[in-house]
Amino acid sequence: MSIFKSHFTRPRILMRNPSACGISGVLNMDGELISGRKIKEIITVMTERENGLGAGFAVYGAFPKYKDDYCLQLILEDTPDSDPAKERVEEFLKEHVEISKDERVQVRQGIFREHPTIWRFFINPKDGQNPDDVIKDIAMYINDRIDGAFCLSCGKDMAVFKGNGWSHEIADFYEIEKLKGYMWSFHSRFPTNTPGWWGGAHPFSILGHAIIHNGEITSYGTNVNYLKELGYVCKLLTDTEVVAYLFDFLVRKSGYPKEIAYEIAAMALSPPYWREIERMPPEIRKWATAIRITHRKAMANGPFSVIITTDYPKPTMIGHSDRKKLRPLIAAVSEDEKTFYLSSELNAIHAVDDTRNFWQPDPGKAAIATIGGVIKKGTEKPFENISEKLG
Repeated sequence: MSIFKSHFTRPRILMRNPSACGISGVLNMDGELISGRKIKEIITVMTERENGLGAGFAVYGAFPKYKDDYCLQLILEDTPDSDPAKERVEEFLKEHVEISKDERVQVRQGIFREHPTIWRFFINPKDGQNPDDVIKDIAMYINDRIDGAFCLSCGKDMAVFKGNGWSHEIADFYEIEKLKGYMWSFHSRFPTNTPGWWGGAHPFSILGHAIIHNGEITSYGTNVNYLKELGYVCKLLTDTEVVAYLFDFLVRKSGYPKEIAYEIAAMALSPPYWREIERMPPEIRKWATAIRITHRKAMANGPFSVIITTDYPKPTMIGHSDRKKLRPLIAAVSEDEKTFYLSSELNAIHAVDDTRNFWQPDPGKAAIATIGGVIKKGTEKPFENISEKLG
């Protein structure tokens, strides 16, 4: 049992817990399912990067029977002198969506002295509006307006499981060994500038995107204000939350061509220095300049490495770091070229795969893999081999 109290209410104060973070991701590029037992081996290797204040994971392909429904997974805490949080959420949902099924998420008892209720609803919007926008707004509303409820994830055929504890405790609590998915991301420790609480653990997710992060986003205030203009409400009190919402806007809402949206998003989050842009070929320089100016408030300052998993427009995993690479990130591909890995440390990958095909993506550049293979290793020049698609 963890020596740390398992807080699951939103904290009233901010505090620092300096430490490293362990991040890893696995994508089977042939779509085959991966056992959670393998995932647990990877994340629990990096114990020196933990302090027991939080861990979590995202899994894709976990609900084949309901793969066409949005899975709204929630933390629920009953508050004094009010209706139970589940009743408040359900009453709100019935106004906006059809509920196919709802259920308590089964957890292993005895891991924590106390823990919140984890509940999921499989839902679909009622009206003819853009369903992704409806679900996004529902998640924003729950986090902002329904006391005692926090949205862990709301994508299709995926879910986030996280909490306040060591990575092995969170894995055991959610019985991760019983889950299977074709893509996973997982994180150990907790946001640097916030106290430990269940809603603030990684991954942070909106729709089919999930973000895990090692480092610190010092531009948090600027990013929050920019997102407010775009219709995103940040209520989980951590810098990583902004990356999830910025990615959703840049990839899904901005209107950029889908085949290059990932690279545009990566460049917006971590743009080249102006001196680098000046040396680019004219066509690439035009785009890099436009991206940096247009999305200047989306730039993420500070030391960071992130792993982004998404199913939009198809299952994809992205590894990305700041422009100076002040936080580590390793990429690897299995010898049979079926599995793509990202991690803070090579030893986490080698815990399950002794592949010799590994490398470090360049600072500020994204390593990208999807179903079918690796798109970018993160060592190429900006927009290399896709300049003809920029127009």
